[in-house]
Amino acid sequence: MKQQQGAALVIVMALLSGALMLGMSGMQSALIDERLAGNYRASTQAQMTSDSILAALASDSNQASRESYLAERLEMGGGKLQGVELAGVLRDRTLNDFINDLLPGNFAELEESEQDAIKRDLLTNLELTFEVNTQDKTVTITSRDRGLRNSALRDSSVVYRYNIEKTDGEGLLSEGVITCYGANLQGGGGVAIDSFDSRKGAYGVGKNSGGKASLIALHENSDLLFNMGSAPGVTGDIYSAGRIEVNNTMPIDGNVYAVGDVSLEGNSALITGSLYSENNVFFRVGTRVDGDVFANNSIQVLGNWGGVNALQPDGSIRADTSYAIGGGATSPNIYTEIGNRVEGEISNRNPDVDFESFLSEGLKIVRENEACPEYGLGQFYEDYQFSSNPKNVDAVSNNGPTSSDVLGESKNVNGFEVFHVNRLKIGGNGLVLEEPTIIIADSNVALELWGDANAITLRDGAALRIVSKGKVSLKGSNVFDMNGFDPVVDVGGRSIPAFSFISLYEGTGNAIDMASDGDMYGELLAPSGGVNITGSARLMGRVFSNILNLSGGGSIHYDRAYADVAIGTIASNAQWCSFADISPLTIVSPVGRLSLPSSRAEFNGSEKVPDITVATGDAEKFSSASTANGDIVEGIPGGLFDRGESAENFDNFIELLRNKADDTFNGVSGNNAVFGSIGDEKITFVNGDVDANNVSGAGVLVVNGNYNGGGNPAFNGLMIVLGNFTQKGGGGSDFNGGLLIAPYSRNEMEFSPANIEFSGGGSNDFNYNEQVLRTAFNLLNEDEKESWGSCGVPSDGLITWSLIDWQ
Repeated sequence: MKQQQGAALVIVMALLSGALMLGMSGMQSALIDERLAGNYRASTQAQMTSDSILAALASDSNQASRESYLAERLEMGGGKLQGVELAGVLRDRTLNDFINDLLPGNFAELEESEQDAIKRDLLTNLELTFEVNTQDKTVTITSRDRGLRNSALRDSSVVYRYNIEKTDGEGLLSEGVITCYGANLQGGGGVAIDSFDSRKGAYGVGKNSGGKASLIALHENSDLLFNMGSAPGVTGDIYSAGRIEVNNTMPIDGNVYAVGDVSLEGNSALITGSLYSENNVFFRVGTRVDGDVFANNSIQVLGNWGGVNALQPDGSIRADTSYAIGGGATSPNIYTEIGNRVEGEISNRNPDVDFESFLSEGLKIVRENEACPEYGLGQFYEDYQFSSNPKNVDAVSNNGPTSSDVLGESKNVNGFEVFHVNRLKIGGNGLVLEEPTIIIADSNVALELWGDANAITLRDGAALRIVSKGKVSLKGSNVFDMNGFDPVVDVGGRSIPAFSFISLYEGTGNAIDMASDGDMYGELLAPSGGVNITGSARLMGRVFSNILNLSGGGSIHYDRAYADVAIGTIASNAQWCSFADISPLTIVSPVGRLSLPSSRAEFNGSEKVPDITVATGDAEKFSSASTANGDIVEGIPGGLFDRGESAENFDNFIELLRNKADDTFNGVSGNNAVFGSIGDEKITFVNGDVDANNVSGAGVLVVNGNYNGGGNPAFNGLMIVLGNFTQKGGGGSDFNGGLLIAPYSRNEMEFSPANIEFSGGGSNDFNYNEQVLRTAFNLLNEDEKESWGSCGVPSDGLITWSLIDWQ
């Protein structure tokens, strides 16, 4: 019986064990299924998060922020954003949407610092990377969720293609000379047009001469008239949106392109390349074209003339030939008055010549009802002139060269020492310049420097640009000292010609008249007037003009050192385009009383912006300030601040912030004042003074009064103070973003002096932080951003973006 009971017990235990194993197996399977489901859900959510970030980035409402940042990544060659940095390129307050469901249940009960720490830790898992492919002209943006939920990693990517259209003249003169209404070349001696490269030495030394230099006329009513009787003539291609006429024995060593008729009347003249016309080509005397001739209307070889003894570029005369055209002729109508004048194949069809397709990128035909382009040259005067009661200046001394002191009062703008005069004459023993210099002239300018020892001399790193509303006259035997000469100078990271003469004159007569007996190095720019080069004057540089006259022994030798140097407002910064353009300390108003912080407190522009930016004339007052990069810049741009001369536009912007503010206070006092936070940035407007310790916040804070701070301030964004600024003590926390001090009078609409005082030996640093400034800027809508800075055209050209792929 006991044996039977024992056997039964064994059987029961076996059954229980099997059941337990089945139960455990089921539980394990359920756990695996649950975990798999959880991982799948986390993976799906991670994919949705990365897709959502890209959707926010690519939305129409985010276009301005996205394209501004894409342009910067393009310049820097790529980059990465992580965590809270993403707020700088996304719509306002979108980051919180990605983490709200992951916040702890007691989140609302936590201290603000604890809340910020939790958000920051969660957001660290979000990342955007930017990869630039300059060959394909694309920027690939990859969004990654690196493990917000169960360490699930997923990513998505979009690809934007970019196109850059030149807007300031950069690259437009990469081949030679541009005019609007054409050119008249006449005379019996000298070289008309060719090129060299001054970086390789002087013109004519070794083989540094005789390169190609195109001549271009853009207006549909333009005329290019060639009446020079010498070699080597023009070395380069010829383009005319109007007519071309050759009236003398001279070679053109290149191709010829025209919209209108081409009339060849030069006896023994030569075109070494091919000829293209949207209309007619007439051979009226013995002119030779070595290449093919294409004309959409007709080709006519007229006259009972014999052979052509063409004058070649090297000055030799070719053997006689009866063929006017050395290649083929293609046109619906081909006529030769005497015999066969075409050496190659004749094709009676329309070649569909399209003149504009032959032009370089950025150039186009100017139609009859359109104004000639001026590529921003007029704006150059507006950007650099200043109220100084300009006077007539004679920089003429026979007791040695004069310095820039003779030019009067100056301002430092964008790295240039700028002078404003009425009429200017430079003569006698010349002028010596120590730094990049701009002279703005309201009337005529005359340079008359005769003798080898009398010249304009540039010290290392110096440059001279003269912008005149009157005429410019250049005379002399040796206008420039070329010892150690560098044709291109770097100013503020942009390349400019060492010598530049701009005339905005629009009246009768020539805008620029060059009649020297020597060489002149530089550029002559006259968008609304004529440039006249005569006598034995040789220009070593480039020309852009409304019309060009080249006569006598005058010549133009295009300098290829200028090939990629813009002709427009190259070094001017017309305005700050966003909050991210300003320094950690920016003072628009003139500085009154000033007390700088201790050496333990530093201003750091991170080599992206100046450490400190002040109004003109105030930089010296900040010479003892502790700066990370030693970069203290004078000069407030135009636009919103109108170079610090008018506060009207700025007042409108302040009113905009007042009306848009999330929070408004009538003065603030006490301790621990808070104005927004990271992830919850706000626009705060204080209509009165701030007198508080331990001020913190994020976004935009406007103090319409005096700021008196103490303790440990910690602000992230843009703080605008419209009164005096005082910071006492402090240490342990830093200011990240930009502090803008700009008191002004609403009655006179002028910026008024600001008293600035740091005291108590604090160690608060003022650090530039691009992301917090962009996040603050994104608190504004697109129209509101335009009121700060309308910067749709980057300095290097108009960049357009198109979304081409999403994965």
